[in-house]
Amino acid sequence: MRFVFMDEAGTSVPEPVTVVVALIADADRHVMSAESLAKEALRSVPPHHQDGFVFHATQVFNDAKYQQGWSITDRLTLLKAMMSIPRRIGMAITVSAHWRDAVDYEGYDALGLSKSQFEHMLTFQQCIGVTDRNIRTHAGAQEVGTIVAEDVPELRKFLRKMPKRLRDNPYHFPPEHMRRTAKDEAAGYITQRGDLSVSRIRDTVHFVEKADDPLVQVADACAYGFRRYFAREKFGADFVDAILGTHQELAHFAAPCGTECFWPKADSQA
Repeated sequence: MRFVFMDEAGTSVPEPVTVVVALIADADRHVMSAESLAKEALRSVPPHHQDGFVFHATQVFNDAKYQQGWSITDRLTLLKAMMSIPRRIGMAITVSAHWRDAVDYEGYDALGLSKSQFEHMLTFQQCIGVTDRNIRTHAGAQEVGTIVAEDVPELRKFLRKMPKRLRDNPYHFPPEHMRRTAKDEAAGYITQRGDLSVSRIRDTVHFVEKADDPLVQVADACAYGFRRYFAREKFGADFVDAILGTHQELAHFAAPCGTECFWPKADSQA
């Protein structure tokens, strides 16, 4: 069994890029260890902020109330500790990014969605498709994946349909629609796979409140780190270094969108 913990960042209208992250956790090897590391990291929250504290990376970084008696150095340490958990235990991580207004979509208003909501939905779908590919490639022949995602009430009815949509209507990006990476250039051909489909992830998406699942909080931290990197904001490269080991892994990501699954090497002491 693989649990897929998902969260997003950059979904509001002013944001330049929407990011969705999926942590692919082996139920037996990763879940308990990741939860333990998350709880350990969160013990660093100062006592005067502990009451009612729920980890939201953007609030830890930006919220004025957390700037009182909690230095930026210590807040950055907490953020990087949360972001590094997948790498520390060798958990695969999928990141999907979609640059705002890079494509002129039509018809989203007929669904009752704003353009930013529609792009969030597409980014979520691409993240699921590449995550399912990782499970097909690396999990046991009978293993399935179950998605656990933060509840987004206004998009719930759309997001829960994404696994079934890709199961019933797989999509294939032709090579000419793919951005060539350094690996492609070295090989002399497109080494990427353009299929987006679902065969292992179960159709049911389990929506939870962020406060109820430490691994959704870890996904939140990672999504925030990737978003700051793609938006070229301060500390973005440092955050991705904490997540993947090096931000050079993302050198080929650019508008309009990109999705890839990484399997960061676990730290030797993990």
